[in-house]
Amino acid sequence: MIVIKSGVTSPNGFLASGIKAGIKRSGRADLALLYSEVPAVAAAAFTTNRFQASPVKVSKDHIKAKKHQAIIVNSGNANCANGSIGDKDALKMTEFIGNALFLDKREVLVASTGIIGAYLPLAKIEKAIPELAGELSGDHGTSFAEAIMTTDTVKKELAVKVKLGKATVTIGGACKGVGMIYPLMKTERHATMLCFLTTDAAITKKMLAASLDEAIGDSFNMISVDGDMSTNDSCFIMANGLAKNREINSRGSDYGKFTESLKFVMSELSKKLVRDGEGATKFVEILVTGAKSESDAKAIARKISTSNLLKCAVCGEDPNWGRIVAAAGSSGVNFDPDKVDVYLGNLKALSDGASVKGLDKNRAHKLFTKRDVHIKVDLKSGSHEATAWTCDFSKEYVAINSEYST
Repeated sequence: MIVIKSGVTSPNGFLASGIKAGIKRSGRADLALLYSEVPAVAAAAFTTNRFQASPVKVSKDHIKAKKHQAIIVNSGNANCANGSIGDKDALKMTEFIGNALFLDKREVLVASTGIIGAYLPLAKIEKAIPELAGELSGDHGTSFAEAIMTTDTVKKELAVKVKLGKATVTIGGACKGVGMIYPLMKTERHATMLCFLTTDAAITKKMLAASLDEAIGDSFNMISVDGDMSTNDSCFIMANGLAKNREINSRGSDYGKFTESLKFVMSELSKKLVRDGEGATKFVEILVTGAKSESDAKAIARKISTSNLLKCAVCGEDPNWGRIVAAAGSSGVNFDPDKVDVYLGNLKALSDGASVKGLDKNRAHKLFTKRDVHIKVDLKSGSHEATAWTCDFSKEYVAINSEYST
């Protein structure tokens, strides 16, 4: 696998655009379009929040179609809690693109991000469609990545190439989200995080959905910025087959390689989200090992990642590992506390459930002064492990979210 500095337009046959439609008061780019030059199969995962935004409802319906070619995205307005008007507006966005690109509206997916409870300025969006479609280019992947941003401070994109048989397949991606981040997304077969993935791999819709389902469980569903689940979380992938590899239609060697590459792209994009978390000064990786099951390891890692007390301690560079064990113990997972070890970096703070005597507090403090903080919890009860990623809580986070809608 080779990592390349690019994004959603890296795979063959994908074009993108990002323009200013006047949705954001800041005047920044706020309307984006992703397009496959040939029909593609698509899969998606959406928020499990009961209060789902209108674009989520429309895309959940449209993803059932056999083929797709476009995704339209707006930032600056979540189109959530707008009732039937919001639903009709989200559907209209797919119709606008369908008409512009000669597609059926069900071949178009839609996503929105921004303030909840404000109606979409649909007239502005409709007026901008000719420019949005006209700007489609293989060189505008970065424009797409920038136009989907809200409170993000940097664009987030990545791509990889992987050999499948004699063919070289490319997977590209772009995402946004630095606040209201605690995704728990599910694929349709069973401030907001949005992810858009493209690939020129030849793969069936069924296996694409399976691959996305595997990858999302170890990536976006393992991050937290503030523990709040968005109403708009969505992750899309389109595969157009232009790499001309042997079609992946079952769980074999090529499926495994493709899925591992997809996991890599999604995990790296996930970490980019956390590193750019609203007001974040620290990036925290939490590894839970020795669990009885993968679900146990994930539950504990996620619980620790949402501990507000720990996140404040990390911001203050206070290696208060007691907050780690308190979070682990409240996860609902059954484990033996008298077996547990806790490491701050490579420094053991807890051994067999007891505080390590003579712990070098100065050394522990220095570990928390670094930009990247590593925490390990070893349950010593099994062979399963999981990793979660989070960031600290700073005064800047409070400042950003105390005036987000003003």
